[in-house]
Parts: sequence; structure tokens; C-alpha cells
Amino acid sequence: MAKNTKSIFADNDIRQIPVKTTPTAETVCAFITEPSTEYDDDGQYFLRIKLKTDSKECKRLIKEIETASDTAFEDAKDKLTTPKEKNSLKKADPSYKEELNDDGEETGYTTFNFKRKAYRNNKNGEKIPFTLPLFDSIGKPLSPEGLDIWSGSLVSVAYRLVPFYTAQLGVGVSHRIEAVQIIKAVSGGAKTASEYGFAVAESAEDEDEPVSAMPDEAVDSDGDY
Repeated sequence: MAKNTKSIFADNDIRQIPVKTTPTAETVCAFITEPSTEYDDDGQYFLRIKLKTDSKECKRLIKEIETASDTAFEDAKDKLTTPKEKNSLKKADPSYKEELNDDGEETGYTTFNFKRKAYRNNKNGEKIPFTLPLFDSIGKPLSPEGLDIWSGSLVSVAYRLVPFYTAQLGVGVSHRIEAVQIIKAVSGGAKTASEYGFAVAESAEDEDEPVSAMPDEAVDSDGDY
């Protein structure tokens, strides 16, 4: 007889899980205008943000995640049926972590991952493409077409904390993206003048008439997340 691999949380109605929003945070990497196929051939939206570890906003988000994870753990104990399963039950590793620089040193930021499959399964089991809702800073819907979001952008994420369980990983909550508000978009990988080491006047009134900018084609668009 084939082993039943149905998730113990499969009967949970995700629509009943409240939608929460993150504070405005800086993106580390983002696949929100077009899904990534690196880990899912059918596409997956993915977003990593970071918050200052010692900030109230970061601590509040961690507390929300931990509270939801604790609740999922207690629910899992009720749902599992055999003593062996109950005794071996464990919590999954935290779904957030301290950001490290190239030297392995903490940067003072904590990163959080959010993801969502780029499709839905209808009643017939057919995969229906899902487009992630995007909004600008004043709440106006944005089209993903031609929109490129790079690291350093400022966003707020609407999400649900969805419980999961596997014998290998344990019990935890995934951070499912529901929508993203783009407060400030950074694209193309272009650096600012200050990032190149140039002195920048606090007010244009302090300087002479600025020199005309170079044409777009002269800007190096190479960059990385």
C-alpha cells in the first residue's frame, strides 16, 4: 500500500489565516515581477528583505513568526496520531537569520524570506497562472511589465504565516506572499554619486547649474543582487 504523504495541515483553510504586513524594508533580492524557475519549473515568486536587528520593527516581526510557529507546533501534536510521530516531533529551524558579510561577520541586519508559487490548482487539478499583486507607494496597482526591482529597493510585504510539517524539517510556518507595495524602486544596478565616493551637496541651491546627465546608453547596467 502506498504511503499517505498528505500534509497534516492540508485541510487548513489558508483563507482563514490573517494577512499581515511588514514594515517598510530594504530588499536583498527579489523575483516579484517575474517568477523564478530555479527551484520550481512552474515558477515561484521570491523576496528577501532585511531589517535592523535591534529595531522594534524587526523584533515585532520575529515575535509574530515565533508565535505562529508555536501555535503550529501545538496543532501538529494534536494532528499526529502515533506515539512515535509525537515523540519525534521537532520545530523547524527559524525562518529568519542574521545577515553576514563576506567575512562572516554580522551586519546588524536580520533577513526574512517570503515566497509563493506562481500558479494555483483549480478543482480539476489544473495549474492556473497567478500574478502577484503589486502596488506603488500611494496604493495604486502596478503592472509588472517593464518593472525591474533590484536589491536596495524599499518595499512592504503582505503575507500569511502558513503552517507546514515534514518529518525531516519539523514544524514551522512559511511566509507566503500575498502582495507587495513598492515604496521605492531600485533597478538596473546603477550606483548613486555618493556610492562612488563623490561629495553630494545637501541642496541644489548650494551649487551651480548641474552638468547635463549622460545619455541612458552610457550607463553600465551590470549588477547583481
